[in-house]
Amino acid sequence: MIDKDPILRLREVVETSWQLLFQRVISGKQPINKEASMQLQLAKIMQELGSAFCILPGEEFQVELETAVGNQSIDITSTLGTATVAIELKCFKHEQNRARDLDMYDALKDISRLDGFGQYDLKYFICLADRKYYAEYKHSGMASSVSTSNGSHYEARKPIVPSWAGKWKVGRDKPIVLKQDLTCQWTEQGGWWYWFLPR
Repeated sequence: MIDKDPILRLREVVETSWQLLFQRVISGKQPINKEASMQLQLAKIMQELGSAFCILPGEEFQVELETAVGNQSIDITSTLGTATVAIELKCFKHEQNRARDLDMYDALKDISRLDGFGQYDLKYFICLADRKYYAEYKHSGMASSVSTSNGSHYEARKPIVPSWAGKWKVGRDKPIVLKQDLTCQWTEQGGWWYWFLPR
């Protein structure tokens, strides 16, 4: 049975679209080289699937990239009838040669940003990685203060202070405060890891 509640149908669109994209990625059918391509491909699948989930007279499905909300932007927003969703994405590829502790800081920051978008019925953070460092590594040193490894837990309203604050001039050292408790939980398949987090 297809539920008439548009929020439940929109939830199914997002969750099914992500699973379709992830299976295409691990099979090699859909190359993903950075966050922008992940954003585009997920939105494309959502558009195709979302239209099929419009079952009531006059219902429409819309998806938008880089939606402006105040002085911030959201990677993907979508509506199904009266239901709304905001999605933040991260893609960490080995070839990008990024500062991994800053990657994890950015992931936690995006989750904190999502918490602030109270006008959306549904909110999701989705992170894709092709290395286990983010998901299964026991982080030490600077990285331990912002670890996203499985089981890492952060309490609501307790500031997450990166241990490099005041030491590095990176512009990403402000405390992060979450509105809800957070426990990191990744899924691995085919040499890829993903963190799918409803908020």
